[in-house]
Amino acid sequence: MNVSPSPARVTRLGRVSAAPGMIALAALLLIVLGIALANGAYPVTLETLLAWVGGRADPAAAQILSTVRAPRVLLALLVGVSLGLTGPLLQAGFRTSLADSYLLGLAGFAALGAVLLQQIGLQGFGTPLLAILGAGFAVLTVGQLSSERSSERRALIGVALAAISLAGLSLLLALSQSPSSANVLGWIIGGFYALGVPELQLMLPFAGPAIVIALLLGRTANLLQLGDDIAQNLGLNAYVVRNAVLMLAAVLTGAAVGSSGLMGFVGLLAVSAARAMFGTDYRKLLPASALIGGILVSLADLLGRTLLSPNEIPAGAFTTVLGGLWLVALSRRAR
Repeated sequence: MNVSPSPARVTRLGRVSAAPGMIALAALLLIVLGIALANGAYPVTLETLLAWVGGRADPAAAQILSTVRAPRVLLALLVGVSLGLTGPLLQAGFRTSLADSYLLGLAGFAALGAVLLQQIGLQGFGTPLLAILGAGFAVLTVGQLSSERSSERRALIGVALAAISLAGLSLLLALSQSPSSANVLGWIIGGFYALGVPELQLMLPFAGPAIVIALLLGRTANLLQLGDDIAQNLGLNAYVVRNAVLMLAAVLTGAAVGSSGLMGFVGLLAVSAARAMFGTDYRKLLPASALIGGILVSLADLLGRTLLSPNEIPAGAFTTVLGGLWLVALSRRAR
């Protein structure tokens, strides 16, 4: 006699099957972080790195690792995790598999807000805050101007907003006096050169709580995929929750971009890889996307500061090129 497994049993089995993949991603992230800490203009050995972790490193190595390299590596990790989570959050909110903070203009308006604030001489917590407001404006505009079922219209509006924001950044670049023009260019091509503790302190109060909340939204995001009517019948105020999910993506985008500049397509790349590994269950997609985003940005920063050392390639250049190639591959597969 065949007995169908209960829903609880299926859920437990699903989580067990996902565990090896999550553990592998976490292990890969730790390896990338270790390599990133060990390599740079002043490379350190594994022995020195372990001694630093144990508080026994020599003063010169400890100074470099504690004040320069570790803060930069942690910032890249935090930016990657934040942007990685925006992919599934935006796709859950808009119910389309191509939603991304870079494609929909959230990242561009976040960068525009941050640059505008700095151009008038204000910095501090106002930078990520205005970046968040810029991302929030973009996500609300996309939501208001596109119908719920028109993914093509939504994509066109997002591309238009992204173009407008980049035009604004280019105008600020043209009007800027050197050396502030280099600062604007740094926002357009995101990276972590000379970034560390101050940016980490500014980003963490916004990104930290948002990351925790996002990781708890797996079941809610799954309900949103069933449609508003079914979600409503299951006790979920779909309109309010959907907008809350989208604004959470705006907070994560603004916090990340306000700290490091534009990092193209991280959310799209992370959620696409996570979906290929774990399917469509957002209880798995959210943590997997966070891990993959952290790996991607950390690896991009590592390559950027080691490939042409002592010169640096901005991490955003790697992610944008990789995302563009991924979109080309998707378009060819859809033909």
